[in-house]
Amino acid sequence: MENLDQALKLLQSGQIDQARIYLEELLRQEPENADLLYNLGLCYIDLDQLDKGTELLRRCLMRVPKHSHACVALGIACQKKGDISQAKEYALRALQADSRNPVAFKNLGAIFGQEGDNLKALYYLRRSFDIEPQDPQTVYGLAFACLKLGDTEPAQKYFEKVLEMEAQESLHVLAKSGLREIASREFKAKGPRVDAVFYLLGALRLFRGKSLDEVREIAFEIGMLGQNGLDINDPNETHVLRSLPGRVFSALELVCIMYAGFKRVEPGMDIGVDLGEEWGMAERLAGCDDYGT
Repeated sequence: MENLDQALKLLQSGQIDQARIYLEELLRQEPENADLLYNLGLCYIDLDQLDKGTELLRRCLMRVPKHSHACVALGIACQKKGDISQAKEYALRALQADSRNPVAFKNLGAIFGQEGDNLKALYYLRRSFDIEPQDPQTVYGLAFACLKLGDTEPAQKYFEKVLEMEAQESLHVLAKSGLREIASREFKAKGPRVDAVFYLLGALRLFRGKSLDEVREIAFEIGMLGQNGLDINDPNETHVLRSLPGRVFSALELVCIMYAGFKRVEPGMDIGVDLGEEWGMAERLAGCDDYGT
């Protein structure tokens, strides 16, 4: 069917509404065709027209009760509606129909993660990964579940793998955020960092006499650098700043300067690293600059 091939190509390229037009015409010609019911139902789910999509997918299952992909799609629709219990039932039904459906395993992992059962989430995500290791959402899910369970070494490995994969930018942003959280945990593992205290003290001195605009320019430049990752646990990583020419900074020093800068311009900003204890110590030492006690 030439029109069906065209519709499937449109679906694969993300042109969902155009694919829907083809599929609706085909379904008018063959109203009992399970594959047409499934693909059109999937279109409506992707377009967030959940009631239409659900109706078509249920009609598909009436004709092919073991249509694993239709079960998966119904589970996704239920998740979007917030019906987690029903979503879980459909994902399990999909696995009964096809015990190697990676999307069903992935969705079960996501559901258990949403429920806070990270051990089961990890189990199902690993099952999905074993079948389809190149799916970036599955790899991110594995990283997130490992992080929640406190197993930072594999979490870091999976986050880094996501960054190496072709994936949506939003997923890359989440992976970078996960790596920053791991770095922050390792950074604070043995209590307050004295080196950070003195970097913060240096930042307080740096910002004395500077206007808010000057402080903001420095802090935001570092923030932009941080989007690509600043490994605060690597003393050999160095950077330069356009706003502070002529100097070379370690990643930790930059994070401390940014922290102090945002304390001036955006006090409520969360930079992803908890330096509250070190900041308090630096403020105490700053009082000694006038040779007080």
